Amino acid sequence: MAGAGRAVALPGLAALLACSACSGSSSGPDDVFTVLTGYSNYGHAQVNEILDDSVPGLYNTTSAPVQLLSVQFAGVSPAVQILSVRAYSITKVGYGGISMQFGDLAVECRGQFVPAPITSFTVPPHHLTSWMVVIEYRITRPGTYQIGRIKITYRTNGRAGWQYQNLNDTFHVKNPPLPGPGPVPRTSVCGRP
Repeated sequence: MAGAGRAVALPGLAALLACSACSGSSSGPDDVFTVLTGYSNYGHAQVNEILDDSVPGLYNTTSAPVQLLSVQFAGVSPAVQILSVRAYSITKVGYGGISMQFGDLAVECRGQFVPAPITSFTVPPHHLTSWMVVIEYRITRPGTYQIGRIKITYRTNGRAGWQYQNLNDTFHVKNPPLPGPGPVPRTSVCGRP
């Protein structure tokens, strides 16, 4: 995989609570997590390169615990293919979010990124999660791709619900140079933002 990824720190609890632009209008039937707005990311990638994004804004705004059930992209091209959705302990990783990162974190960063199912934790009432949920995916054709939103399915108070969360990523994807993708240095995959 050629090119260097970048890890980006996402807003912490104080920023989520203080930012008036971070609370959007309801974008799903029941928003239980803060809906983030007012940001976007742009980057370059190569066809079939492994890409990573963490789910932003997992601050539980309700008075009940919330368990994630699934996370998927909403309204993207079939060329954008999810490989896995995993949870990582923020304490173990050492930071709380990534955006437009490259590489298979569980393989390339063993010991730091130890995967768990996203159903294995709950977000306490009125708290930011202590887990980073990472979507690992690839884009199979050259072009420009927008990944605007993700759909989060969850369980709270004994019932399932869902909401959208903004991701606002745009990738310009091209074919890798011959003879093909080269490895990304481990330091650019596993490093701290």
